[in-house]
Amino acid sequence: MKKLKINACLEPIDEWTYETYVSDYVFENVSIEESLDNITIDGCKFSKCQFKDCSFSFIECMDIVFDHCEFENVHFNQCSLSRVHFISCRISGVEISQSLNQDVLIQLCKGHYCDFGGSTFKDCLFDTNDFTGSGFIQCDFKQSSFCKCVLNLTEWFNTELKKLDFSSCEIENIAVSSDKLTGVVVNSSQALEFVKLLGIVVKD
Repeated sequence: MKKLKINACLEPIDEWTYETYVSDYVFENVSIEESLDNITIDGCKFSKCQFKDCSFSFIECMDIVFDHCEFENVHFNQCSLSRVHFISCRISGVEISQSLNQDVLIQLCKGHYCDFGGSTFKDCLFDTNDFTGSGFIQCDFKQSSFCKCVLNLTEWFNTELKKLDFSSCEIENIAVSSDKLTGVVVNSSQALEFVKLLGIVVKD
């Protein structure tokens, strides 16, 4: 995963104003409640901000930090996220669909029922998050990893699980495509869960 490229001195701003190119700002305690299309956000930090009822389409985000932010009814559709960090955010119900995500870090976030459908993740890290009930349907993972995440009740239909390591995660009652399991990494206790997914009955 590549490092963020954010200037040491960012201009503080306490109100969101529409611009097609937003760069080198730090937003703190700002509330954003509007839909944005076809803009670029570069080298910015959002701290303790609230995003509500927002739809972002064809947005390009580069070198962005979302720190302790709250997202409510927020949709990222066909966006490009590069070197974007979500740290200790509430992202439950967020949609990041049909999007390209590269060098993205999602860490210490609560993300129940997120929708990542149809997205590509390259060199991304999901670290210590709760994704209970989320959907990773028809996703493409390349050199990406999950560490200590809660993945209970998640759906992975038509998603290749090859080389994904779930050994440190909780994976109870996940739903997958049986023909996409080859190469997934699990621990010994999780192996039984995957045996059940294949319809195999194990007797003691």
